Amino acid sequence: MMAPRGSTTLAEMLSARLSGKIVVVGVGNPLRGDDAAGCLVAEALGGAPGVTVISAEEVPESYLGPITAARPDVVVLVDAVELGAAPGSAALLEMEELASREVSTHRAPLGLVAEFLRRETGTDVFLLAIQPVRLDFGDPVSPEVEESAASLALLLRALVGEAIPC
Repeated sequence: MMAPRGSTTLAEMLSARLSGKIVVVGVGNPLRGDDAAGCLVAEALGGAPGVTVISAEEVPESYLGPITAARPDVVVLVDAVELGAAPGSAALLEMEELASREVSTHRAPLGLVAEFLRRETGTDVFLLAIQPVRLDFGDPVSPEVEESAASLALLLRALVGEAIPC
Protein backbone atom coordinates (compact mmCIF):
# COMPACT_ATOMS: atom_id res chain seq x y z
CA MET A 1 0.00 0.00 0.00
CA MET A 2 1.16 3.51 -0.64
CA ALA A 3 1.04 6.73 1.30
CA PRO A 4 1.06 9.65 -1.15
CA ARG A 5 1.86 12.40 1.32
CA GLY A 6 5.53 12.39 2.24
CA SER A 7 6.62 9.93 4.89
CA THR A 8 3.22 9.61 6.54
CA THR A 9 1.90 6.06 6.20
CA LEU A 10 -1.63 5.21 5.16
CA ALA A 11 -2.22 3.74 8.63
CA GLU A 12 -1.12 7.02 10.26
CA MET A 13 -3.33 9.08 7.95
CA LEU A 14 -6.33 6.86 8.69
CA SER A 15 -5.63 6.85 12.42
CA ALA A 16 -5.66 10.64 12.44
CA ARG A 17 -9.02 10.78 10.61
CA LEU A 18 -11.05 7.94 12.16
CA SER A 19 -12.93 9.04 15.25
CA GLY A 20 -16.50 9.21 16.46
CA LYS A 21 -19.22 7.53 14.41
CA ILE A 22 -17.68 5.95 11.33
CA VAL A 23 -19.45 4.76 8.18
CA VAL A 24 -17.50 2.76 5.58
CA VAL A 25 -19.13 2.55 2.13
CA GLY A 26 -17.86 -0.07 -0.31
CA VAL A 27 -18.39 1.06 -3.89
CA GLY A 28 -17.97 -0.90 -7.11
CA ASN A 29 -19.30 -3.55 -9.41
CA PRO A 30 -18.47 -7.09 -8.26
CA LEU A 31 -18.92 -8.32 -11.86
CA ARG A 32 -16.16 -6.07 -13.26
CA GLY A 33 -12.92 -7.55 -11.94
CA ASP A 34 -11.04 -5.19 -9.64
CA ASP A 35 -13.95 -2.75 -9.53
CA ALA A 36 -15.14 -5.08 -6.75
CA ALA A 37 -12.42 -3.68 -4.44
CA GLY A 38 -14.74 -1.50 -2.35
CA CYS A 39 -17.29 -4.29 -2.01
CA LEU A 40 -14.56 -6.70 -0.89
CA VAL A 41 -13.46 -4.30 1.84
CA ALA A 42 -17.07 -3.84 2.98
CA GLU A 43 -17.67 -7.60 3.01
CA ALA A 44 -14.51 -8.27 5.03
CA LEU A 45 -15.27 -5.43 7.44
CA GLY A 46 -18.95 -6.27 7.93
CA GLY A 47 -19.96 -6.88 11.52
CA ALA A 48 -16.97 -5.06 12.99
CA PRO A 49 -17.92 -3.17 16.16
CA GLY A 50 -17.56 0.59 16.10
CA VAL A 51 -18.31 1.03 12.40
CA THR A 52 -21.37 1.01 10.16
CA VAL A 53 -20.58 -0.81 6.92
CA ILE A 54 -22.57 -0.40 3.70
CA SER A 55 -21.87 -2.29 0.48
CA ALA A 56 -23.33 0.19 -2.00
CA GLU A 57 -21.99 -1.52 -5.12
CA GLU A 58 -22.60 0.73 -8.17
CA VAL A 59 -25.22 2.95 -6.57
CA PRO A 60 -23.81 4.78 -3.53
CA GLU A 61 -26.44 7.49 -4.11
CA SER A 62 -29.12 4.94 -3.17
CA TYR A 63 -27.64 4.75 0.34
CA LEU A 64 -27.53 8.48 1.14
CA GLY A 65 -30.53 8.11 3.48
CA PRO A 66 -29.02 5.34 5.64
CA ILE A 67 -25.63 7.08 5.66
CA THR A 68 -27.05 10.42 6.83
CA ALA A 69 -29.37 8.65 9.31
CA ALA A 70 -26.29 7.14 10.98
CA ARG A 71 -25.21 10.73 11.81
CA PRO A 72 -21.56 9.94 11.07
CA ASP A 73 -18.52 11.96 12.01
CA VAL A 74 -16.53 10.26 9.25
CA VAL A 75 -17.56 8.61 5.98
CA VAL A 76 -14.94 6.47 4.26
CA LEU A 77 -15.74 5.61 0.65
CA VAL A 78 -13.74 2.68 -0.73
CA ASP A 79 -13.40 2.16 -4.47
CA ALA A 80 -11.08 1.14 -7.31
CA VAL A 81 -9.44 4.25 -8.78
CA GLU A 82 -6.68 4.75 -11.33
CA LEU A 83 -3.77 6.02 -9.23
CA GLY A 84 -0.99 5.43 -11.73
CA ALA A 85 0.57 3.13 -9.13
CA ALA A 86 1.41 -0.53 -8.71
CA PRO A 87 -1.58 -2.92 -8.83
CA GLY A 88 -3.27 -3.16 -5.45
CA SER A 89 -1.68 0.03 -4.13
CA ALA A 90 -3.92 2.02 -1.84
CA ALA A 91 -4.12 5.72 -1.11
CA LEU A 92 -6.24 8.12 0.88
CA LEU A 93 -7.71 10.72 -1.46
CA GLU A 94 -9.55 13.88 -0.56
CA MET A 95 -12.80 14.26 -2.44
CA GLU A 96 -11.40 17.28 -4.31
CA GLU A 97 -8.79 14.97 -5.86
CA LEU A 98 -11.38 12.73 -7.49
CA ALA A 99 -12.25 14.80 -10.54
CA SER A 100 -9.09 13.78 -12.39
CA ARG A 101 -9.02 10.16 -11.15
CA GLU A 102 -12.57 8.86 -10.99
CA VAL A 103 -13.28 5.53 -12.61
CA SER A 104 -16.83 6.08 -13.75
CA THR A 105 -18.51 2.70 -13.50
CA HIS A 106 -21.05 4.22 -11.11
CA ARG A 107 -24.23 6.06 -11.90
CA ALA A 108 -23.36 9.12 -9.80
CA PRO A 109 -19.79 10.38 -9.45
CA LEU A 110 -18.38 9.90 -5.95
CA GLY A 111 -17.53 13.59 -5.81
CA LEU A 112 -21.25 14.44 -5.94
CA VAL A 113 -22.07 11.82 -3.31
CA ALA A 114 -19.34 13.19 -1.03
CA GLU A 115 -20.45 16.79 -1.52
CA PHE A 116 -24.03 15.89 -0.62
CA LEU A 117 -22.88 14.06 2.53
CA ARG A 118 -20.69 16.99 3.58
CA ARG A 119 -23.53 19.45 3.08
CA GLU A 120 -26.15 17.34 4.84
CA THR A 121 -24.10 16.11 7.78
CA GLY A 122 -20.95 18.24 8.02
CA THR A 123 -19.02 14.99 8.13
CA ASP A 124 -15.43 14.33 7.09
CA VAL A 125 -15.62 12.40 3.80
CA PHE A 126 -12.67 10.85 2.02
CA LEU A 127 -11.86 8.00 -0.34
CA LEU A 128 -9.70 4.95 0.18
CA ALA A 129 -8.64 4.20 -3.38
CA ILE A 130 -7.23 0.89 -4.59
CA GLN A 131 -5.31 0.68 -7.87
CA PRO A 132 -7.09 -1.81 -10.18
CA VAL A 133 -5.49 -4.12 -12.72
CA ARG A 134 -8.54 -5.13 -14.73
CA LEU A 135 -12.06 -3.72 -14.92
CA ASP A 136 -13.73 -5.61 -17.76
CA PHE A 137 -17.07 -7.29 -17.25
CA GLY A 138 -16.57 -10.91 -16.19
CA ASP A 139 -12.92 -10.50 -15.20
CA PRO A 140 -11.92 -12.05 -11.87
CA VAL A 141 -10.50 -9.88 -9.11
CA SER A 142 -6.71 -9.73 -9.38
CA PRO A 143 -4.66 -11.25 -6.54
CA GLU A 144 -3.10 -7.82 -5.86
CA VAL A 145 -6.46 -6.12 -5.35
CA GLU A 146 -7.83 -9.04 -3.33
CA GLU A 147 -4.83 -8.85 -1.00
CA SER A 148 -5.05 -5.06 -0.72
CA ALA A 149 -8.78 -5.17 0.10
CA ALA A 150 -8.18 -7.76 2.83
CA SER A 151 -5.31 -5.70 4.27
CA LEU A 152 -7.38 -2.50 4.28
CA ALA A 153 -10.26 -4.26 6.03
CA LEU A 154 -7.88 -5.55 8.73
CA LEU A 155 -6.37 -2.10 9.13
CA LEU A 156 -9.79 -0.47 9.44
CA ARG A 157 -10.88 -3.10 12.00
CA ALA A 158 -7.78 -2.41 14.07
CA LEU A 159 -8.23 1.34 13.90
CA VAL A 160 -11.87 1.25 14.99
CA GLY A 161 -10.98 -0.78 18.04
CA GLU A 162 -11.45 -4.44 17.24
CA ALA A 163 -8.60 -6.87 17.72
CA ILE A 164 -7.39 -8.41 14.47
CA PRO A 165 -8.49 -12.07 14.35
CA CYS A 166 -5.79 -14.69 14.00
